[in-house]
Amino acid sequence: MALPRHYLSLDLGSSTLKLGHFQVDAGGGLTLIDYVIRDLGLDPNKEQEMFPFLVEALQGIVREKKLASFPVYCSISGQYVFTRFVKLPPVAPDQIEQMIGFEAQQNVPFPINEVVWDYQLLGGRGAKDIEAVIVAVKSDLVEQANSVLSLCKLELEKVDVAPLALVNAHKYNYPESDACHLIIDIGAKCTNLVFIEGKKIFCRAIPIGGHLISQNISNEFQEPYVASEMMKKGKGFVGLGGAYADPDDQTAARISKIARSVFSRLHAEISRSISFYRNQQAGSSPQKVLLAGGASAMPYTDLFFREKLNMPVEFFNPLSNIKLSPKIDLGALGSDAYLLGEVVGLATRRLEDVPVEVNLVPSSVADKRAVKRRLPYLAAAFVVWVLMLAVLVGSSLLSLDRLSVEANDLESDLNNKNQLAHQIEKESKSFGRDLAVTEGIQKLLEQRNFWPHLLGVVYESTGTFNGIWVSQMELAIDNMVKPGGPHSNPNPHATALPEPAILQIRGFFEVPENNGREKSDDLLAAFVSKLQTSGYFDSVKVTESDVFDSDQVARKFTIQAALKAEKTPDLQP
Repeated sequence: MALPRHYLSLDLGSSTLKLGHFQVDAGGGLTLIDYVIRDLGLDPNKEQEMFPFLVEALQGIVREKKLASFPVYCSISGQYVFTRFVKLPPVAPDQIEQMIGFEAQQNVPFPINEVVWDYQLLGGRGAKDIEAVIVAVKSDLVEQANSVLSLCKLELEKVDVAPLALVNAHKYNYPESDACHLIIDIGAKCTNLVFIEGKKIFCRAIPIGGHLISQNISNEFQEPYVASEMMKKGKGFVGLGGAYADPDDQTAARISKIARSVFSRLHAEISRSISFYRNQQAGSSPQKVLLAGGASAMPYTDLFFREKLNMPVEFFNPLSNIKLSPKIDLGALGSDAYLLGEVVGLATRRLEDVPVEVNLVPSSVADKRAVKRRLPYLAAAFVVWVLMLAVLVGSSLLSLDRLSVEANDLESDLNNKNQLAHQIEKESKSFGRDLAVTEGIQKLLEQRNFWPHLLGVVYESTGTFNGIWVSQMELAIDNMVKPGGPHSNPNPHATALPEPAILQIRGFFEVPENNGREKSDDLLAAFVSKLQTSGYFDSVKVTESDVFDSDQVARKFTIQAALKAEKTPDLQP
């Protein structure tokens, strides 16, 4: 479907709304039919919700110019948008989007599900690295912009970013220039710096703008902000400094010094940005500065930057390649042209082969368009479904008797299967009971075999030593004892073994006649070592032994051996 020839481009600034009415000519060129620049009346010193101001201003313009139902290309001020330029290593084309998505998650300072983001691949100086710009904005901000347009009966087409819209405006109106140009767009609350060098671009937002001058005037003269804004516009200019004499009007002289101080701060940030662009972005020094934005209208702004930056400075002309409608006031347009950079950049988005094509359209609009695109397919599918339903109903009516017979057969088969399922369930319960009995028998066999195996290990450990007698073994369970020796009375209701289970071995070891103490101790140590290496215990230690007495024939000992977990069966009945 062909796009409408007439459409609107709307720049939502922090304090000004700028709207342009354009049409695309038969030859593919742009014609400016009309434009409006309107102050929103916001007080920057107060936290205010922009929504009612935007609605009031835009509704007034739509009624006045009769612009309802037009598609709109909208841009958002750079101060509300996160912009990051990244360099990517050479990768396959099908992996670029995945890598940029990873970069967005790493760099965007908000949860990725709370923003709308997009990217644009850029052409750098060489093919060694891939350059891209990632832009992201909070979802509620673009949803708010869409709500404003909906209330004004306008249809949101695309959402752009003000600095990138300036890039498109520059490319359309300065197509022959490959030298590095720097656009300084001085707005109310921030200044956007846009470097354009061939296919290479770089943007930065600086939080210094015209409102700062008005605020400083208000502080200096102790006047309300509105009065300070009027003083700035009526008497303000950028002080020339140096050997230039101050004006006779002392109020104007003081305002000029305030303006020069603010612009000096801005110049310092611009110089740092130029150095960053040259050193970190491999760019060149700007050959020309183009001024844009409402605050650049203050007298001597161009002269100030020309002296400070030592390069040509002129006002940005975004209309040099735009046709103008005869009804436009050329006198007013001549003084407003430098303010329409974003508006013209948005208008170029209707054309083909636009340098930067990011789109931050909110999810609600994207979902609505997806549904709209699917409507023809859904309608066709509905027609096909209705036809198929009609065929099926007709076929069903013709074969109703046959289906009735088949239904009876199915019901009989279902009853038989229900009986079989009941029998299977009964057999399954019986099998479960038998399985429980089998598991109990297997556990009893493990309990029966446990002590013979354990006694065998102890017996094998004592069998290689003459002079070791084991008189009692006890298995420690928490604070209970499960006897297993010759004097034991096994408790069939003992609890399951703890982890680890401790086997306590008591007995006697011989005291030889010659070197009795050493040989006696060595004999017990060898027995402990044998138990340790049997592979049945985690640890074996002597906890008690009689003091050596040469008159004794044998000495008592007590050994504690911790069974390994895998050697300890479940003894729970």
